[in-house]
Amino acid sequence: MPAISFPASPSVNDTFTSNGKTWQWNGTFWSLVVSGASVADGSVSTAKIADSAITAAKIADGTVVAAEIANNAITTDKIATGAVTAAKLGNDIQLTPPDGSITQAKLAASLSGITVTTTANRGTAVPSPFTGQTIYLSDVKRVQIWDGSTWMFISNGAPGAPTSLSATPLSTTSVSVAFTTGTINGAGVTNYKYAYSSDAGSTYSEYAAFDPVDITSPVVISGLTGSTAYLIKLRAVSDFGDSADSSPVSVTTLTAPSAPTSLVATGYYLSAQISFTPGADGGSALTNYEYALSTNGGSTYGSFTALSPTNTTSPIDITGLANNTTYSVKLRAVSTAGSGAESSAVSVTTNQNMLISYLVVAGGGGGGRSPNVGGGGGGAGGVAVKTNHSISMGTNYGLSIGAGGAAYSGYDGGGNNGSPSSGFGNTLNGGGTSGYYNRNTGYVASTSGGSGGGGAHAYNTGGASVPGTVAAGATFYGNAGGNGGGVNGTTGLPGGGGGGAGAVGGIVNSISPYAGAGGVGISNSLTGSAVFVGGGGGGSTSEGGQVGGNGGGGAGGQGSSYPGTAGTVNTGGGGGGAGPTGYDVGAANPSGAGGSGVIVLQYSASQTITVGAGLTASHTNTAITVNGVSMKYTRITAGSGNVSWS
Repeated sequence: MPAISFPASPSVNDTFTSNGKTWQWNGTFWSLVVSGASVADGSVSTAKIADSAITAAKIADGTVVAAEIANNAITTDKIATGAVTAAKLGNDIQLTPPDGSITQAKLAASLSGITVTTTANRGTAVPSPFTGQTIYLSDVKRVQIWDGSTWMFISNGAPGAPTSLSATPLSTTSVSVAFTTGTINGAGVTNYKYAYSSDAGSTYSEYAAFDPVDITSPVVISGLTGSTAYLIKLRAVSDFGDSADSSPVSVTTLTAPSAPTSLVATGYYLSAQISFTPGADGGSALTNYEYALSTNGGSTYGSFTALSPTNTTSPIDITGLANNTTYSVKLRAVSTAGSGAESSAVSVTTNQNMLISYLVVAGGGGGGRSPNVGGGGGGAGGVAVKTNHSISMGTNYGLSIGAGGAAYSGYDGGGNNGSPSSGFGNTLNGGGTSGYYNRNTGYVASTSGGSGGGGAHAYNTGGASVPGTVAAGATFYGNAGGNGGGVNGTTGLPGGGGGGAGAVGGIVNSISPYAGAGGVGISNSLTGSAVFVGGGGGGSTSEGGQVGGNGGGGAGGQGSSYPGTAGTVNTGGGGGGAGPTGYDVGAANPSGAGGSGVIVLQYSASQTITVGAGLTASHTNTAITVNGVSMKYTRITAGSGNVSWS
């Protein structure tokens, strides 16, 4: 039966006819008019109701069965199993509790409630959060989640600004900025941007992103100007935008060294040496120098090349050049701040010259012997040293090695002076010998030499140091012998020590049972390791002789009728004095002979020496490394002859 559409807003007793039936509005509802009259209240009895009709009574006593219910009627069975109904809610869950909140206790164990609180009250509201618990902060209108160790924002937003900035200058053009990462706000930082001001913050550059990307503190900002004060600000970048600006941090870039000045260049074989006056270092320690070369008169230059090994002092050597070529050379200093300003250019032409270093040592003097008194020690041979000595390739240079002074085996006399050694403009005197007492003529003075011989008695002074000829630029080493000691007429009096290259011989200034020690020599490393040469010979006395000086000096006789010790060969060491004896002692207890001299030559590994006839060499073109540079050395031990290089 189709639905009936009754008129709206009827008046009492209005009628309405539809489908052959008439209805009347009684002021409350429409009632059916039967044969012109309404059905009276209670007129429909149970007996008059069809068996299939649904009544409240039938619903109450279960008479209505499922088959009688319309298909679109809602029944308990038709409610989905997963649907939420009041019957399915636990007794402890209240949809409208007094405090108006849903707590975790009111939810199943697998569900998480959201607590509404503020940032300041978060610790009180959620004192013991569980992993995955969420809260809503009403003061910042953001949602956070507890990740097991910290509260993290999970709502989207730009990151917080970096904080706690600190800056360190790295060079003239770059600085490092350390910082603390700001709030993440739901998306990780993907990069940072920076802006800087060089006018105390009045204006800033446009923000620039780091390229390549850098998301780790500290970040490095390049492309700045040296000796400039900057204010720097940072921004964090994420998928949700840029952060606010950080507070600025101040930093001043380093100052580069000033240019070297007063360059002077000297050409050599395949190399050049440049001396100069250093410029100001700018407040940072110099670490090296760099050079640039031009072979077209300065029209164009190659790139600056760092010295290897490093060198921070004048002069510097530039190697690997072409021979017989003119170069224009510019220098610049390098410090921890970076490379400095370029110098003006200097011109140099390579040639057949080369640089060598040399050590020349003359023969040491023999020790003395004197009846009834101690003999003095022989003096060391003279020593000369020079670095960066210029020679010409293919030219012969004459060398001569001095022999040591002979010992004395008579009963009253000194030994002999050492023989000179020569080379490269040097002719160095051999060591002097000891004074002595002659029973017929009295006291004979100690002799001078490269280093003087020691005295033999109170009236006998040590010999002086007389170098001989020393070449320009070479450094000479030699010292006087020590005086003898005691009082005239007393037997067994001590002798003085022979002079050494590095110190005077030991002096006996009063009555003493002890003789003077030989003067110490000098250390030299032209062979690649430190070696002492030029030690003075030790004096002698009846109570025991003294040691020779470090550097080959022989020891004095160790008691009555004991011989002196010879100086070491190829060191120029002085011989030791002989012990006190009577007049009738023969040759059994002589004084010590002086040690022979030596010449050591050091030069570039790219050169080769030729040792000519008449000379003896113990090492020839032996490879060594000096301060990281490959070098060679040759040690000439005897004879006279020529050397040359190719």
